[in-house]
Amino acid sequence: MKCQRTLPPSAAPLSWRDLAAGLAGLLRPSETRFKLEEQFRAFFGVRHALFVSSGKAALTTILLALHQLSGRRQVVLPGYTCFSVPSAVRRAELTIRLCDVELETLDFDWSRLARMVDSDTLCVLPTHLYGCISDVKRVREICRPHGAFVLEDAAQAFGGKSNGAQIGTLGDVSFLSFGRGKNVSCGSGGVILSNDERIGKAIEEQYQRLPEETTVAAFKNFLEVALMQLFMRPELFWLPSGLPFLRIGETKFYKDFPMFRMDPIRCGLLHGWKRRLESTSGARLSRGAYYTKWFSRIGGFLLPTDHSKQGVVLRLPVLLPNAQAKLAVCEAATQCGLGVSGSYPTCLGDVPELSEWTQGSEVPQARELASRVVTLPTHEWVTEQDLARVCQLFVDIPWRSVKVEGVSADEAPQPAKSGMSGASR
Repeated sequence: MKCQRTLPPSAAPLSWRDLAAGLAGLLRPSETRFKLEEQFRAFFGVRHALFVSSGKAALTTILLALHQLSGRRQVVLPGYTCFSVPSAVRRAELTIRLCDVELETLDFDWSRLARMVDSDTLCVLPTHLYGCISDVKRVREICRPHGAFVLEDAAQAFGGKSNGAQIGTLGDVSFLSFGRGKNVSCGSGGVILSNDERIGKAIEEQYQRLPEETTVAAFKNFLEVALMQLFMRPELFWLPSGLPFLRIGETKFYKDFPMFRMDPIRCGLLHGWKRRLESTSGARLSRGAYYTKWFSRIGGFLLPTDHSKQGVVLRLPVLLPNAQAKLAVCEAATQCGLGVSGSYPTCLGDVPELSEWTQGSEVPQARELASRVVTLPTHEWVTEQDLARVCQLFVDIPWRSVKVEGVSADEAPQPAKSGMSGASR
């Protein structure tokens, strides 16, 4: 454990005013939830917006509803994504099929996807990984002839747009996450969005079966959120990140997890979500643009820039030349407290708990992505000095296959001052 300024890989700052609004949610629980649902329906232009205890609970609820409508069982996932996604599929007792991905975009390998979707496919999950926009329109074109649903995973892309349309409105149904480190957080939580009346009715039925969370559990979440806001700050994050038993940043496959309707404290914590979304989106866009412009000056690295231009990048992914380079960058970043993350440690095909369902899956690109990708922090607590230090990592590491001579962080383009409004929070 090293006492130093330490950046979390991702963060979603809350103010004391937001925390107070969370407690105030207890005073008018029904009104607080109703108002939140109304705001989200209006913002996304959808008929249905239902709030639950986590993104995993949201995805599981959707899958149960779609299975009720269709009877099919196969769910097609990208070979590289958050482990919570297959956790929800298994919680719904459905079958997983993995489709390989493209290294250049992090999106589906389209030729493989076209061969996989058939009359047994319940749904396909296009995932806006790290906030990089998936081509949901193309997924819909592949699914339509086979009657498969398109379930949009917008958990990491709240606030992004594609051709003017809000992310979360592109599929038949979608979900967002409000977990720690998302664009907007209430500690944990999720929302289900759909404009399809048939799907919405089926989801409402599943939602009505979910129990209410106890007040004790709601207070426990509130305390965790309050502590998180204190210790996620760069001045103090060295402490929780240095305690192994806290498992900060650990990627986990959940064999089981609780499912509830969102409690009034979490609903209250989302009271100022529009203001926070605007603030965090501006910060992430500014910092993402800085990194992208800087990396454009040196060769040997790959950023999915065509997609990230449309989205609010939760963490900026950078594809390194090889696994050794990834290891070197992550070790150096950890020593310096710079918040560069190795992201998910394996592709879904190599998750031990999924071996029974993914054995034989051909996902070589997803496996390579897992071995080479790192993500750079873009949240509001990343300062101009932090940006320069993160970029300097890619100069200081002795690469074997990439030439970066003559490039220094001093030569990197400076970010616009207007984009740094949250840097000193």
